[in-house]
Amino acid sequence: MTSPGLYIHIPFCEKKCPFCSFAVVVGQEHRIDEYLMQLSREAECYRGTDISTVYIGGGTPSLLSVGQIQTLRVIVRENFRLEDHAEMSFECNPESVTEEKAVALNAFGINRMSLGVQSMKSRNLEYLSRPHRSEDAGRAFAILRSAGFDNVSLDFIYGLPGQTAAELAADLDQVLEFGSEHLSVYSLTIEERSLFFARKVKASEAADPDLYSLVCSRAEAAGLIQYEVSNFARPGRESRHNLNYWEGGDYIGLGMAAHSHLHGERFWNADTLPQYLKLMADKKDAAIGREKLGPHEKLVETFLFGLRMNRGVDLSALEGKYQSEFSADRKEALENFIEMGLLEEAGQFVRATKRGRAVLDEISARLI
Repeated sequence: MTSPGLYIHIPFCEKKCPFCSFAVVVGQEHRIDEYLMQLSREAECYRGTDISTVYIGGGTPSLLSVGQIQTLRVIVRENFRLEDHAEMSFECNPESVTEEKAVALNAFGINRMSLGVQSMKSRNLEYLSRPHRSEDAGRAFAILRSAGFDNVSLDFIYGLPGQTAAELAADLDQVLEFGSEHLSVYSLTIEERSLFFARKVKASEAADPDLYSLVCSRAEAAGLIQYEVSNFARPGRESRHNLNYWEGGDYIGLGMAAHSHLHGERFWNADTLPQYLKLMADKKDAAIGREKLGPHEKLVETFLFGLRMNRGVDLSALEGKYQSEFSADRKEALENFIEMGLLEEAGQFVRATKRGRAVLDEISARLI
């Protein structure tokens, strides 16, 4: 059985991007040291646990100073046993990448960097209120390469209002010129917890299947193979941490708003900074909710996550693993999607077709 993955949430940001719906805090950098102290207390609860992957996300983890990165390294290394060749990922924004931080991250043992480029067009960056410029992305990528990072993932957003296929292609091609090992691509959506939603911004035709098809073909022409609906990688550079999520594996989440899944139980932490810090200081436990998933619930959830991957999912194997079966209604829906050309069978696996990947959220909603 694979060891759990470890996710650490660093919620601090200089500003909140209007499309972001994650749990973040703005203008609270003076509380990072206090936050790291409570993270350390939370990590102590898992001391000695074997870990297969580490993912440090946010927020903007690259806001941490060199000293704070070193503190985070101690928290991880003193409380968890990392497997040999464990994948260790760290998210960063272009404007906050420095040579000194890159050196500190190398010393930490980070071996996979995720760089939030989003776009190389000034107009798009301004619309998304990103704090960096396109030249910052190039500078940051060069720093990471010089520091020895040979596994870098880039984030890219498309489907902005009024964006044409030609504009999208030109923007994406600039990102692909970096020659990164991994690319995560997301269409702009208006989420409830985002500033765009509060401002009543209307969603564009971001989910246009033609734009999605363009993204997929451009990325694959650059040597990046699609392995999940929104993710492309060079062979062997797929995100092992995220694969663990999609395969229904266990994971430990530390920090504000972090979620965990262990032994069939899911639990989650307070999603505001004051509440997280208070609960950790008072009780050394920031969890505010728990649920135990039954075999059938776990079967359905794991199947839907599995559909996100290009290889698909073996329904029969999952039914055996969880000692449960899909209902007749769900099996009928699967057959209908296969007849429509949105899903297909490949041996024992059920997987989304190219057409199906463009509307996978709608397919999943029907199968819940």
